[in-house]
Amino acid sequence: MLLREKKDQESEIPTASMGDVAFLILIFFLTTTVFTKDKGLKMLLPEKTSTEERVVVVKENIVTIAINPSGEANVKAVGYNEFLSRGEFSKITEIVEEKLLERDTLLVVSLRTSKEAPYSSMVEALDQIKLARVTSEDGRELRANKISLIPTSEE
Repeated sequence: MLLREKKDQESEIPTASMGDVAFLILIFFLTTTVFTKDKGLKMLLPEKTSTEERVVVVKENIVTIAINPSGEANVKAVGYNEFLSRGEFSKITEIVEEKLLERDTLLVVSLRTSKEAPYSSMVEALDQIKLARVTSEDGRELRANKISLIPTSEE
């Protein structure tokens, strides 16, 4: 009895449904992927007012913090004109707290940052402003709620 030789059959992977599988996987990942929003600085902006309503702020109620291109701050207010290096930004909190006790809720902090200044300097100054909290004589907690952020090209 002679056995016939087996012919080697080539094995193939069927590719007819490969496109269908690729599209199913694509749809699966598109529907299950969650895109997160970038979290930046959370700021509450005031409502837009008409041109007739203008807010006038007395100069004595303004604390101006100007950050130059090298990241150093110049703090100006009535009775203050102080230059702070990057390591001395904690003094901003003390100055704002002192002015909060003097001016109560009327205080406005103007943070002017040069466009060439390091981003970290602006964030650090803003953090120091937001850390400023004092308790008034009548027991109310006062914070710097009115903050103006202004990018400048000046030095």
